[in-house]
Amino acid sequence: MKFMLAPDSFKGSLSAEQAVQAMAEGIRDVMPEAQMICMPIADGGEGTLEALERVLGGKRKYIQVPGPYGKKVEAYYLYTRQMAVIELAQASGLTLTTEQERNPMQASTYGTGLLIRDAIEEGAKQICLTLGGSATNDGGAGIAAALGMRLLDEAGREIEPTCAGLEHLKQIDDREMRSLLKQCSFMIACDVKNPLCGLNGASAVYGPQKGADTAMVWKMDEILQHYGKILEETSGKAITSLEGSGAAGGAALPLLAFADAKLCSGIDLVLDAFAFDQQLETVDWVFSGEGKIDAQTSFGKAIAGVAKRAEKKKIPITVFAGRVDVESGSCPDGMYLRGVNPQEGTLEDHMKHAYKNLRKAVSDFLKEEGICR
Repeated sequence: MKFMLAPDSFKGSLSAEQAVQAMAEGIRDVMPEAQMICMPIADGGEGTLEALERVLGGKRKYIQVPGPYGKKVEAYYLYTRQMAVIELAQASGLTLTTEQERNPMQASTYGTGLLIRDAIEEGAKQICLTLGGSATNDGGAGIAAALGMRLLDEAGREIEPTCAGLEHLKQIDDREMRSLLKQCSFMIACDVKNPLCGLNGASAVYGPQKGADTAMVWKMDEILQHYGKILEETSGKAITSLEGSGAAGGAALPLLAFADAKLCSGIDLVLDAFAFDQQLETVDWVFSGEGKIDAQTSFGKAIAGVAKRAEKKKIPITVFAGRVDVESGSCPDGMYLRGVNPQEGTLEDHMKHAYKNLRKAVSDFLKEEGICR
């Protein structure tokens, strides 16, 4: 029997690679002769760069850039055959911040913009920018400033490329940025479908986890509406209502406005790079998983992407998760849901023993379903 192992990370406890290893050991415990295709995945957020690196190869280019609050961080991007893969979380990620310093009004994507600029100057003709895990809510103002856009107030003075700075924005000078961006195209991978503003927008949905209180959320939403209107008027493109335009606090907005850029599903980008559909033809069962399964998995997340393709090929799929918050009966035919954690124990215990628990859950499933005979 042949299995495909395609989990995402179990955030806070297992990387996607570790989850694959635990699944593989669980299978070998009861089916030592089984064959496996190991494919740790990501959905356009953190971990996507490593996932694509396994397929594309290339070299890592390390650069010192400002983090979301200006402190220098060492970030890298992948460069191969005039193509660059850049992960926003490398320079502008929430994991680069402490809980105490989080203030999305003051955070900037400027460091990510410097990575993009360096890739263009390196000779990249195509750039894949993966969004997700951001600390920022600046509408990509930092990216734009790093690429040469001048953000100006009423007196023609340059403003800070932050959400707070954008409150004073009156006009933009995009000439240098347009000239630079003529040299390449962008594929922007994201894992959400939120528009820029409104109840389902960047500020309202993701602002609180970045440190915003209720008053700040709606202030940022108002500022991004103002900023988005100026971008649309200058570029002649309707971008703020696009599905995914609110990803990473609207980080892709200036690229969507002034570059040859398009949004795409992060998981589809990764699966296509892995030739997932072709490899799926050769397997009997798919195992996937992540830290938590809930209603959000139907909105562009990794597991939903894997499950959709497995269902289309009529290949059974089992999804393992540390926590399961949906009813098994709500799953499509051919999909099995399995919680990994034992009923006893604390969350800390479950995370500490995630590898062992996942390995056991896989073995138990194979035995209980009579797959290993």
